[in-house]
Amino acid sequence: MPRVISMPLFVALATISTSAPLSAQASGTVNSATLDAAVAERPATGRAVVTSALTSSEAITAAGKMGMSADQLSARVAALDAASVNQFADQIRAGGRANVVISTTAIIIGLLILILLIK
Repeated sequence: MPRVISMPLFVALATISTSAPLSAQASGTVNSATLDAAVAERPATGRAVVTSALTSSEAITAAGKMGMSADQLSARVAALDAASVNQFADQIRAGGRANVVISTTAIIIGLLILILLIK
């Protein structure tokens, strides 16, 4: 009998939670002038993002371990086409962890499916 009571309770809670306005739906706390200023501060091109990331001490150390100098690294960045540069820039802006997020999401979905199949 508890299963019969829990299903209507679940449906009622789901209905209430989806119909209530969420705090994220409220107006933002950042005005448009602040957003415009933040966008203006961002490097204009993907090539600038990649170049600034590869001039860090960590990148130069990693390149040195692979037998490359900072000049060789800069030359290779200059030789990249626009699509590759933009792809690298997007990964840098995302923190370089795009693959970890996707695999974590896949694991969570897999575990949820497994739990549903077990019950």
